[in-house]
Amino acid sequence: MHSPAARLVINLQMLELSPNIASQGYVLERSILVCLVGASQALADACRGNLEYICPASYHFEQHGSSGVPGGCDIYIWDFESSPTVPNALIASEDAAKVVIVNKSSLSSLRRKLPAAGFTYLQNPVTPLSLRAVLESAIARLELGRDERPGSSRLRLDRDRILQQLLETNLKLHEHDQERTNFLTRSIHDIRVPLTAIQGYCGLLLAGQLGSFYPEQTQILERMQRSLTRLGRLVEAMMDLGAGSQFSNKLKLEHASIETSVQQAVYEIAPFVERKQIVLSLDIEPPNGALLFDAEQLEQVLLNLLDNACKFTPSGGSITIRGRSVGARGLVKIGLLDATAGYRIDITDTGRGINPEQLEQIFDEHTSFGRPMDRSGWGLGLAICRMIVDAHKGRIWASTGDQGSSFSFVLPAAHSFDDSHLSHAAV
Repeated sequence: MHSPAARLVINLQMLELSPNIASQGYVLERSILVCLVGASQALADACRGNLEYICPASYHFEQHGSSGVPGGCDIYIWDFESSPTVPNALIASEDAAKVVIVNKSSLSSLRRKLPAAGFTYLQNPVTPLSLRAVLESAIARLELGRDERPGSSRLRLDRDRILQQLLETNLKLHEHDQERTNFLTRSIHDIRVPLTAIQGYCGLLLAGQLGSFYPEQTQILERMQRSLTRLGRLVEAMMDLGAGSQFSNKLKLEHASIETSVQQAVYEIAPFVERKQIVLSLDIEPPNGALLFDAEQLEQVLLNLLDNACKFTPSGGSITIRGRSVGARGLVKIGLLDATAGYRIDITDTGRGINPEQLEQIFDEHTSFGRPMDRSGWGLGLAICRMIVDAHKGRIWASTGDQGSSFSFVLPAAHSFDDSHLSHAAV
């Protein structure tokens, strides 16, 4: 999921972080006492490695739980997720540098509990570069050394201020992203209740419990039921997209028919095609080998792409769906290096096309292109497509030409999935 916070790229190398503070003229007058509060061995190793890189032989490192944290340390690094109790030493030590490592879901509530000043926050998972930058900044703020070069202290102060501003901006974006996710989750939950009720009423009508219908009426009810099922899948996909859950664990992989999935998607999109008098052409070749995919999720991808094509294709235009097998060479060209075979589908329309500069962005959440009156909804359809295709270990992309656009995706062959994925399949 590409959130607003994920789009902020903090290039710490632009701050000219040095590999070793001592090489800048910093002479540490005493050993730095660094305390890690938490149980993560990986984080402890990362702290030791960075301290050895920054100030070798000039630090003392300890690791503690929430209780028994010593006072008087120069730097505290608190891993909130593994040790959620606030150490008293962090509150009592006014002059110490305090680094808090926390997950996005706990960030806002923790910041409200702790004092506004004196804490630097890093979001899990912590990268080695960000941890090193914060440790270097903390050592500079503590003024543990002496620099004889004129103006160097001012440069370090400016660099430290820029770093703190970047970190604070990044945290605010993450908090905004979490608030948006919470709102989306609550909204989707509210949608589920009336949707389930409508599905139930439709089922009663089709079962004949409220009287019989003419064949034409029954056909319309069946189409309504399929559309409601599709809407239900869309709501679930929006929930997965908003919550950032491990969607791949929800796949129901099976040896399904790609031709059947395409036909089902075409059948559901037919009313929209007929309304705009669009010519829809199919050119689907049988796959060379077995394909393992979640048929319902793949139909969601096809429906989203066809809906997108219908939306941007003018009345009287055309849409072509082409499917064919691809070998290892074709997969390498699109960046799928782990698969030796697969199946590719291209959906091409005769619409206005896409600005080449926007081709990489249109699969992001809430991204729309074209004029505002051409687009409805929240712009989640293509983001959901990418989530589903990525979960299948495939690849999806868009291209544009002189007239119209093409949306393509590739599913790897069945043997590209290991036993962990097959455990979810109905084979």
